[in-house]
Amino acid sequence: MSRTAKIGITCIILLAIIPVYFYLNHSNEDGQDTSRKAVKVEQKETKTVSPELETKTTETTMPSQDNDAAPKNEVPSKAETRKEGQDTTKIPDEEEKEEGPKDFLVVIDPGHQQRANMGQEPVGPGAAETKIKVTGGTSGVATGKPEYKLTLEASLILGEILEKRGVKVIYTRTTHNVDLSNKERAEIANQNNADLFVRIHADGSTNRNVRGLSVLTPSRDDKFTKAIFHDSLKASKLIVDETQKNPTVKVNGISYRGDLSGFNWSLVPSTLIEMGFMSNPTEDKNLSDTSYLTNLLTNIADGIMLYSDSK
Repeated sequence: MSRTAKIGITCIILLAIIPVYFYLNHSNEDGQDTSRKAVKVEQKETKTVSPELETKTTETTMPSQDNDAAPKNEVPSKAETRKEGQDTTKIPDEEEKEEGPKDFLVVIDPGHQQRANMGQEPVGPGAAETKIKVTGGTSGVATGKPEYKLTLEASLILGEILEKRGVKVIYTRTTHNVDLSNKERAEIANQNNADLFVRIHADGSTNRNVRGLSVLTPSRDDKFTKAIFHDSLKASKLIVDETQKNPTVKVNGISYRGDLSGFNWSLVPSTLIEMGFMSNPTEDKNLSDTSYLTNLLTNIADGIMLYSDSK
């Protein structure tokens, strides 16, 4: 084949290849542009969606008192929230405290003691008349329990009930082996400026059929107790009213007394509860029954609380 023929064939081949090359090259560029466009569109769409996702994430990870899985950098906020919650929970307690008795103090006197003191003391301030300082009290015909033991048992139960209701309680005695006259017991109430002086006793009689609770209160005509008569009577009546709601307790009512040195020496409102007759076999057993005694003392505490509310 001649040289001229070879050159001609080569030119023909080149003319055929060049269009194919440009076609293929153009197709690749179109494909790259399409990819770039797709990437740009995808990026644009991502930027559009991201703020929504960030907003949702922020909303779901906001710290709260119940969110234990909050991020560590959220802990201070959570601690502050808890602190605020603690401050808030104190408010109801303070309000309840304000609604209850404010520093209401009851002095409880468990009547009698292990050994009587037969010495004499004036029946009241400046009185010429004298009385025995403190007697030994009665004892149970069925249980054999001395009154001084029963009165301390009852006083401690009453004091616990009152303390649970926010009342401050002071006892004239917490043991049996003491030597406190009735005057000295009243002076404990005076020295502590008690809001109420509550004396706990039990009755006795030669007649075993006699039974029932009585509340003793200072006499209207007693020159020693004129200043405390009205408040003492109010407390005594409220105790009687509340005890009468108990169907298991026979209530005999109120007895006015001007001969008791424990009243006459008292400068604060006073009341004396004779819980029942230890000379009555049934009542004696009842007073040694913890359930009966607690129910009875709860009634007495209810009356005391009503009196505190009235002050």
